[in-house]
Amino acid sequence: MERPVALVTGAGRQTGIGAAIARRLACDGYDLVVADLCAPPSELAHSGHASLEELETVAASIAEHGGKALPLRVDVADGASVQAMIAATREAFGRLDVLVNNAGAAIGPGPVIAMQEEAWRRTLEINATGTFLVCKYALPLLMQTAAGKQPPAGRIVNVASIAAVRPKPMTAAYAASKAAVVALTLSLAQEVAPAGITVNAVLPGDVDTSMKQWQLQLEAAFRRRDVDEATAATVARIPLGRMATPDDVAGLVAFLAGPDAAFITGQAYNLTGGRELT
Repeated sequence: MERPVALVTGAGRQTGIGAAIARRLACDGYDLVVADLCAPPSELAHSGHASLEELETVAASIAEHGGKALPLRVDVADGASVQAMIAATREAFGRLDVLVNNAGAAIGPGPVIAMQEEAWRRTLEINATGTFLVCKYALPLLMQTAAGKQPPAGRIVNVASIAAVRPKPMTAAYAASKAAVVALTLSLAQEVAPAGITVNAVLPGDVDTSMKQWQLQLEAAFRRRDVDEATAATVARIPLGRMATPDDVAGLVAFLAGPDAAFITGQAYNLTGGRELT
């Protein structure tokens, strides 16, 4: 039996959310396309980037779970690059069942009065425009694949952030871009429902990744405290008493990609350990 295929963007960091999602979907029986920029997104301050070698390592780890994996470089903010990624997916697998838009960045965070215009633009280009472009160019292949199933079925899961609905100071560009991802999710879900494709968003809170550690370092410097104090303050706001792991996010994405979520669309799910309750 032909294995379903999932495409996960922003999957190049071995300890990141995208890689965890890809590995979980491989365990669930999918072949994978894992894509990442594999180049510095900007000279402005940001949390780092995956290398091509790291992306290839992620792809190799998927094979350990029984799936095929195609690693691809992509700039989600560039339409031609996205189209090339979808063309490579079609050539390699001939189908696409699940799209996970995980690529994202927080570039040059700071107060609005001091934020560089390029930091604002680039953050929205990657997070909001990037999600739009990948959806736009992946939809024909998703729809073609969905039409071949009975009943028709396809999945899009967009990884947004709790910042979309509970933004913090110093993160205006990131919060605005993730709010745009949520709005895109709700609109697109209505457009593609007749094709049997569901579209949902996941809104992680504090996830223990390299990006979060970078953010904690910035917060500690801003508040003139050490990183351990900033980390303890973050955890203290979470009723479940810990930050999420990438695997926590992967579990929710896998559910939304699976058969038990067939009648769920146009939803945005907080994954925060209850942080927004405090």
